[in-house]
Amino acid sequence: MASAAETTKVHFRVLDGWRGIAALLVALFHLNLYSAIYPLDFVRNGYLFVDFFFVLSGFVITYSYGDRLKTAGDLAAFAVRRFGRLWPLHVVVLLAFVAAESAKAVLAARGAAFYLPPFTGANSLDTLPINLVFGQSFGLIGHLTWNPPSWSICAEFWTYLVFAAVLVASSTWLGRFRFATLGVIGMILAISVSMLVLFAPHGMDVSYDFGFVRCLYGFFVGHLTYRLFQVTPRATLDSRFPELAALIGIVWYVSAAGRGAPSFFAPLVFAAAVFVFAFEAGPVSRLMSNRVNDWLGKVSYSIYMWQAFIIFNFVDRPVSIVEKITGRVLTTTEGISSALGGEAGKLIVLGGQVLSILATLLFLAVLVAVASVSYYLIERPGQKLFAHLAQPRWRLSPPAVRTLGVAR
Repeated sequence: MASAAETTKVHFRVLDGWRGIAALLVALFHLNLYSAIYPLDFVRNGYLFVDFFFVLSGFVITYSYGDRLKTAGDLAAFAVRRFGRLWPLHVVVLLAFVAAESAKAVLAARGAAFYLPPFTGANSLDTLPINLVFGQSFGLIGHLTWNPPSWSICAEFWTYLVFAAVLVASSTWLGRFRFATLGVIGMILAISVSMLVLFAPHGMDVSYDFGFVRCLYGFFVGHLTYRLFQVTPRATLDSRFPELAALIGIVWYVSAAGRGAPSFFAPLVFAAAVFVFAFEAGPVSRLMSNRVNDWLGKVSYSIYMWQAFIIFNFVDRPVSIVEKITGRVLTTTEGISSALGGEAGKLIVLGGQVLSILATLLFLAVLVAVASVSYYLIERPGQKLFAHLAQPRWRLSPPAVRTLGVAR
């Protein structure tokens, strides 16, 4: 009987589509615009979809590199490629924040007043170096800075290196010991889960402090999920029930998890969903197999990285300007705890559900449009540049022979 790893397409199309949907759900979680959508528990607990990203990364990176990281040269090439995947867009968005803050400084010099003075608090200049070197998820600074969601990108990059180091070390030094890799990964998982349970103040809702630990947990659960998928016969989940159950389970779990003890199970819940949808064998997968979801998956990283910039500069500040000009009160600080901080700490209340829903949909449309341009102008050129830089000195070991629905 053929295993899933022998029959599934090389590109996990449905999982990629879920990545795009998850990125939009995180953006909705951060959007401080009151509508019928805003108070839903599923949206208010949307921070958990970051754990979906971590699990999915562990799954996909293991598929792409799990059998190729054997030497120090492999590790170096892998590091350069992953740096090139994340850093170019990260630094461009960071520079966009700096440019916006500089514009604020010019206007402030001419007498304009702002909710926060330019280059203070989260946007202080002394935090730029840490952001440039992916250092914002180790507790070095006691709050989120500049582009708040980027903490998870920092955590992912260093987790990639831990993952690669574990595989190279296992191949080079621990190869004689059976199950050595599994033992090391089990130890990493045990330590990371223990740290989160013992020290995380709000369940899995950690970022600048225990963000790296949170990522280790999710990523290595994703790694083990791929290893399980690799040996599972496709017929095991070849029916409509597993996908429908996974979808209902995610909605129920995210809605109920909150920020207490249940939130610690997020990587396990998402791992089950990733495992199920990797087979692409049910009605939900058929529904999601379309060009729109394909595109959302392709631009998901840009969606994630530009969301805060658009919220800060094209939602919150225009509303503040309208308040000052018209004298109308369009914001409140009651009943909101913003993950972004700054002006996003105020809840925008436009009045009436139709206008609020339309404004929410417009925000999502603008975000996808910006992400689409960003993908072509920043992501793709950045990836090609760093892939080229990695080639002359380091070359990854060739991939293991796989069928995966294509010719060998």
